[in-house]
Amino acid sequence: MPDLIKLLEQWGAVTTAPIPFAIAVAIASGLIWLAIGWSYSSVLAGKNAQIELQDRQLSDYREKLKGATPEEAKAKIDSLERTLRMTVGQSWIPLSKSQIDDLASKLKQIQKSRAQIMYENALGRELAQSIFDAFKQAGWDQAWLSTGSGLGDGLVTGWSSRAVAVKEALESTAKLPVRPIDTEKEIPDLLIVGVGINS
Repeated sequence: MPDLIKLLEQWGAVTTAPIPFAIAVAIASGLIWLAIGWSYSSVLAGKNAQIELQDRQLSDYREKLKGATPEEAKAKIDSLERTLRMTVGQSWIPLSKSQIDDLASKLKQIQKSRAQIMYENALGRELAQSIFDAFKQAGWDQAWLSTGSGLGDGLVTGWSSRAVAVKEALESTAKLPVRPIDTEKEIPDLLIVGVGINS
């Protein structure tokens, strides 16, 4: 109760000088308003900057998509990735040292001749090199490594009836399917092994 009495005594002072009190309240309210306004203006400026950035990004995406829906854009990207995979492929994993040794021991059992080990593109070079290493280790002195084209998908062997035996040796060692091509051709003293596209 003593607090209420003190408040009533001070209220009497306010009623005797209402104009200075109103001015003091107005100044205090104005200062508080300015402080809050300044604080929120920096927050609002930051939010406006974020909104403007998102608007620019959205506009940029719309321009790049040329009006396509997200589903249409995804379908186009998937199609491009499929085309890239079919055209260029992915990297082949080369044979390990033990696989090279295993392949070399199987190649020693096959009649030797010239052998061209080819790769379609740089993504197959390391695998072709490891196959070439197995041929050299098996004593195929007339084997050579080079680029090739038109090999298609996967691994191929061909141009000789011995290509079937090489195919079987590669499949059992590398655990990859090998496609025989033109095995009836019998190009004299030549066998090919090709590392095509890994799609």
